[in-house]
Amino acid sequence: MAYRAAASTLRAAGAGIAVLAAVGSASAQYPVMVFGGGYARSCYEAVKEQRLTPPKILEICDIALAQERLSKSNRAATLINRGILHMREQRHERAMQDYQAAIKLSPGMPEARINLGAMFYYLGRYADAVAALDEGVKVEDKHARAAAYYNRAIAQEQLGNVEAAYSDYRSALAIEPDFDAAARQLARFAVIPASGS
Repeated sequence: MAYRAAASTLRAAGAGIAVLAAVGSASAQYPVMVFGGGYARSCYEAVKEQRLTPPKILEICDIALAQERLSKSNRAATLINRGILHMREQRHERAMQDYQAAIKLSPGMPEARINLGAMFYYLGRYADAVAALDEGVKVEDKHARAAAYYNRAIAQEQLGNVEAAYSDYRSALAIEPDFDAAARQLARFAVIPASGS
C-alpha cells in the first residue's frame, strides 16, 4: 500500500511543530535532567519550568558551565539546556554551537539530537532535521522519543517524504497514545492502494 496525504491539508503540516511545543511533556525543546545539585541542576530546572527571565536563566547556566566541576554527561546536559534557552530567544547559531558541543562531549545523548533537529526545522533545514532526529528517536524516555518521531514526521513531510512522515506520526502515537497532535496529523492521511496492485 502507498500512503498519500490529502493535498489540501499538506500546506498546514509546517504548523505542527508549533503545536508540539505546547504539548507539555512531549515538546520540541526537550531539557535534559542534571543529576546532583548546584547551578547545573538549577539551569535544568529554570529551563524546564521557565519561571525566571531568560537573562537570569542564561546567567545560571553560564555559571554552571564556567565554575562547576561537571561530569561529561552533566556538562553535555547543561549545554543542551542552555541551547534550548538560546533557541527560545531566536539565537540559533548559539543554540547550534551548544547542541554540537554536547554531541561532541556525549555522542550517546540523543536529547541533543532532538533539540538540534527542532532547531534545524525552525531554520527550514529539513534534511538536517531528519538526520539529527534519526538519532533522537533512540532516546530512552518515551515522551522525548514520541516528540522526536513527531518532529521527524513534520520534517519528512516538508521534504515530500509522505510515507516516512505517516510512519513517524504512527510511531509517535504508538508510543504516546494520548498524543493529540500526532493523532490530528494522522487524521489528514488517506491510505490508498498503489497503482498496479
